Amino acid sequence: MPTTHLSVLGLDVQRVVTPLEAAVADADRVRLVRDEADPEQGRDPDDCAPGAPRASAHAAKAVTERLAGRNAVDEARLPFTASFEELYAATTDLLRGAAADGDVQVNLAGAPPQVAAAFYAARTALVDGGELDRGTVSLLTIPATDRPDLAAIDDLRSLVGDVEAASDAFDEFRRVSDGPAAAAVARPLRIALSDLRDALADASGESRPNSRAGRTAGARGARSGSDSPLGAMSSYVGRAREQLVDLVESEDPRPDPEDTRDPNAVLDALDVWLDGESRLLASAEDDPHELVARFRTSCEARFGKFEDRATVELFESLDRFEAHLDAYLDARSQLSAAAGPVAERTTELSERAAEAATSLSALDDSGPATGESALELDGHALSPLGDLEAAVLSVLAAGPPRSRPRTRRGVAAELRERAEHHGIVAGARDDETWSAFDSFCVGVARDSVAGDRFEKRLSNALAPRLDVAVEGLTANGFVTTRERERGRDALEPTDAGRLWASTTDWESFRETVIDDLLRDCVERDEGAADA
Repeated sequence: MPTTHLSVLGLDVQRVVTPLEAAVADADRVRLVRDEADPEQGRDPDDCAPGAPRASAHAAKAVTERLAGRNAVDEARLPFTASFEELYAATTDLLRGAAADGDVQVNLAGAPPQVAAAFYAARTALVDGGELDRGTVSLLTIPATDRPDLAAIDDLRSLVGDVEAASDAFDEFRRVSDGPAAAAVARPLRIALSDLRDALADASGESRPNSRAGRTAGARGARSGSDSPLGAMSSYVGRAREQLVDLVESEDPRPDPEDTRDPNAVLDALDVWLDGESRLLASAEDDPHELVARFRTSCEARFGKFEDRATVELFESLDRFEAHLDAYLDARSQLSAAAGPVAERTTELSERAAEAATSLSALDDSGPATGESALELDGHALSPLGDLEAAVLSVLAAGPPRSRPRTRRGVAAELRERAEHHGIVAGARDDETWSAFDSFCVGVARDSVAGDRFEKRLSNALAPRLDVAVEGLTANGFVTTRERERGRDALEPTDAGRLWASTTDWESFRETVIDDLLRDCVERDEGAADA
C-alpha cells in the first residue's frame, strides 16, 4: 500500500528532510504542508517580500532541492493562523484525502503548536469515528534544541529597526548638543571673558573704544578714543603706574616671573581653551583654573596696591568670570556624566543590531536553519524530552495506568507543588526582591484557595497541549495506550519510558524541566487574566 509523507513546513529545513534522507521514513509521495499565507509554490524567494514570506519561500525551495531525485514533492495548504475550528476542519479533510490512497505519515517536527494540535485532534476523530484504522495515520516528531519561529524573526527585525532609529536620534542629539546648544551654554562665559578683557584694559589705562558696543545700561560708557588728549594721558598714567608697581614696598618678596607674565597672554590662553573645549556632552580635558589663578596673581602684583574704580572693577569682573566658569564646568560635568553611559550603551546596541541585521540578511538570502548534518534518529528512546512530555512521562511512570484526564490532573498537581516550593523559598526573603513569578508563587503557597484555583485552571488549560505531548510520546515509543473494557482507555509507559524514568534523576531534572513549564504556565495564566 503506498505511503504519503506529510511534512509540516516551518523554518527548520533539517528537521523536515532528515526522516526521508536518513531512510527512517519510507514514502512514495511527499507533500509539504504550508500556511495558506505563504508564497505560491516554486516562487523565487528573492521576488517575495522580506521577512516571513521570503523566509518561508527559502525553506520550501531548500526542502524541494534536498529531496529532488529521491521523492516526488508537492504541496498542501492549511490556514495556520485561522481559528482552531477552521484549522481542524481543513486538517481533517487533508488527512481523510491522503489516507484514501494508503498509509499516512505526518512529520510534526516543524509544526506550530496549534497545527500539531489540529493534526492530533483530526487523527483522533477519524480513528474514533471509524473512518480510519488506528495504524493508518502515524504522527512523527523529532527532538531538537532550536526551533526558529517566523514571529520571533519578525520581532527581531522590528527590534533592529527600533535600535537603528534610536541610534540615529541620539546621534542627532549629540550633534545639536555639541553644536548650537554648546555655543548657547558657553555664551555667558564668553561675555564674561570679554568683560574681563575690557576691565584689564581699563585698569592698564588702555583704550578699547569698540569693546563696549552694545553693552547694557549698567556698563560703563565707551571711551573717547586713544587719540584724544584724555585717552593719551590715561594710557601714560596707566603705563607709569605699572612701571612703578615693583617699587612699592620693595622689601616684599618679588613674585615668581611665571605668575607675573602678561595678563593679556593668559586671557588669550583662556580664549583658546574655550574654543577647543566646545563639546557640551564631553568632560573638560584641561582644567582652566590654573590659568585663572595665574591671571589673578599677575593682576594682584600689578594693580593690588591701587584702590581706584578701574582696579575694583577689574577684580569684580574676575570674580564674575570665575563664577561663570564654575557654572559652565559644572554643567559640562553633569551632562558628560549622564551622556557617557548612554553613548556607550547606544554604541553597544548599534553593534549588536548590526550583527543581527547581518544574520537577518543571511536568512533572506539562503533561508534559516538548514543545518549541515542529519539529525541522530536512532537514539530517541533516551533522548531529552520537552518539558510537558517529561512531566507526563514522570507522572505515568510513578503509578498505575491513568486516563488522559487523570494524567492531566497529575501534571497540574506536580506544577502546583513546585509553585508552592518556590513560594516558600521566596517568602523567606524580603518582598522587595520578589519577581512577578515569585509573587505569584507566594500567593499559591500562602493561600490554599488560590492554589486550588490555579491547579484547576492548569488542568483545563493543559488539555490541548497534553494531547500533543502524549501523541509525541506515543510516536517516539515512550507511552502506549491500554484499552479497557469499561471506562476510558489508560495511558502507561513502555519499556523505553520506564527505562527513561529509572535512569533519570527526577528531583534534579524537575528543577529545570518542571520550572520551565511552570513559568510558561504562569505567564499564560497571567496573560489570560490580563486579557
